[in-house]
Amino acid sequence: MKIRKASASDTEDVKALWAYCFEKPTDPFFQWYFKDLYTPETVLLGEENGQAACDLHRRPYTMSVRGRRFDTDYIVGVATHPAARGRGYASSLLRSAFHLAAREGKPFVTLMPSAASYYLPMGFGFFVHQWERKSSPEHLAPLGKKPVSCRVLTDGEGWQELARVYDAYTRGRNGFTLRDEKSWKSHIHGQLLDGFIALVYDEKGPAGYMFYSLADRRLIVTEMAFASEKGRQGLYAFMAGHRGSVDECIWYEPLDDRSFRYWEDGAEHTYIRNRSFPYMLARLTDPVTAFDGLPCNDHIHGTVAFQLVDSFLPENNGIYVLRAEGGKISALKEDVFYSLKCHIEDISGVRLGEDIPEPSFCIGAGSLAELFMGAADLPELDRLEKISWLTADEEEKGQVLSLAASLLPAEKNWINEWF
Repeated sequence: MKIRKASASDTEDVKALWAYCFEKPTDPFFQWYFKDLYTPETVLLGEENGQAACDLHRRPYTMSVRGRRFDTDYIVGVATHPAARGRGYASSLLRSAFHLAAREGKPFVTLMPSAASYYLPMGFGFFVHQWERKSSPEHLAPLGKKPVSCRVLTDGEGWQELARVYDAYTRGRNGFTLRDEKSWKSHIHGQLLDGFIALVYDEKGPAGYMFYSLADRRLIVTEMAFASEKGRQGLYAFMAGHRGSVDECIWYEPLDDRSFRYWEDGAEHTYIRNRSFPYMLARLTDPVTAFDGLPCNDHIHGTVAFQLVDSFLPENNGIYVLRAEGGKISALKEDVFYSLKCHIEDISGVRLGEDIPEPSFCIGAGSLAELFMGAADLPELDRLEKISWLTADEEEKGQVLSLAASLLPAEKNWINEWF
């Protein structure tokens, strides 16, 4: 199979693959996506005998991870022609997308899975789960409080108020996308094709918003953000105000949210259903570029060395060393030097010192993605047996876990991108 970037002449084939696997051409989302978002050069296409066999779309985003801005690809629309399935074409296409991202200086990619079991063996790891919450409007009403005012947006002119709420909501969070005027207006336009946007206010101004749709007597929220608890209560009250016209409200909140502890009368187990929803995966394409330059506390000094096993991108296999100094992490891949050191030590019997640290543990690509993205810290991965120790020294293990937890703590992750 030949893999290449698509061109304008491939557009009809790209549309056909999308229509076969996802929305049809008559769908408002299909029309909007291919009119306003689609660009041929962001599509990776696989050809067999001159015919389009598979493709994927690389949506460009800028994300905030551990205090740094990263350009990345959000992979969507992975599609294979029915006659080309079962041949591993999609896997080859994804591998090429990883290589391309690395060459373009994008050290990780993200993907929302329809079937996580397909993507996890490729080195993806979940970095965002959300709470999916469901309730009737009547049962939601006691948790809400009428806002000072509210309005429903009808165009993109209200983007600055949404951005103000979004910035407050993501403050202190990790893994979210950075949005500018263009991206906000694109989000708003896409939402208003067949949905609505509500904005609630408190005494200080915009306090919360939500993107939602109404279908089959359900109110379905696809994005919710609030700048304060009053904002959240105002949004709850707005949803509860639909009693009589809907039977169920469905919305999503960050997994670190603990407001359910204050729901009265055992709400979580009776009248509000609250379950975890697996939302977004990440995959490292270039571990050195990902870790190198991450900020850390000035007082932290030390080195963590580990062995990465990456069966899907074997060129990433090797020994990695993370050094903390001067408020930053430096990252190096030292597999070549480590192999040379071991060879010299084996034939000479002389220890060459600690300039090239021995790896303390072995980790897989998916777990490393979770560690980098802040979905888990190293102590959690150790408890879940997601790492294998290469040292038997219990004191060393404790030191490595302590240092790694300081360098790369777990974060409050949240992202809300659907396309």
